[in-house]
Amino acid sequence: MPPFEAATLAELAALIGVDAGNLASTVASYNAACIGDPAQFDATVCDGLAASGALSPPKSNWARAIAEPPFLAWPLVGAVAYTFGGLATDDRARVLRDGAAIPGLYAAGEITGHFYATAPNAVSVLRAFVFGRIAGREAVSLLRA
Repeated sequence: MPPFEAATLAELAALIGVDAGNLASTVASYNAACIGDPAQFDATVCDGLAASGALSPPKSNWARAIAEPPFLAWPLVGAVAYTFGGLATDDRARVLRDGAAIPGLYAAGEITGHFYATAPNAVSVLRAFVFGRIAGREAVSLLRA
C-alpha cells in the first residue's frame, strides 16, 4: 500500500488519524535519541547510527532524525503469514512419517507448513479451513469406528 505523505507532522497526523501533539512529541523524543553522523548512513552494513537514551527499545543501527519533509507513514495491513516446513499431511489431513500415516494423528492450518515444501500464494486461510474440516471429520470417524 502506498504511504501517506505530508509536508508537516501535523498534516501527517491528520491524514493517519492520530493526535498531532503526540506525534510531534514522539518524533522529537526519537530525534533527540539519535546519535552519530547521519552522513555515515549505510543501509548495507550495521552502521552504528544508534538511537538510545530514553528510547525503548534502543535502535542500534540506521537511526537518523526525522526532520525534513516530506513526512511519510505506511499503513499496516493485516496479512496471513505462514511457515515453510512443518508436518507433512495427506489429503485426509493425516500426519505422515516417512510417507506413512500416523494412526489417529491429524493436523491442519499453520502446523502443516503450508502445502508442505511448496508455496502457492493467497491460499493459507482457505487451506486451513478445508483441512481443518477434513481433520475433524477424519477424527470423528476414527472415534466412531
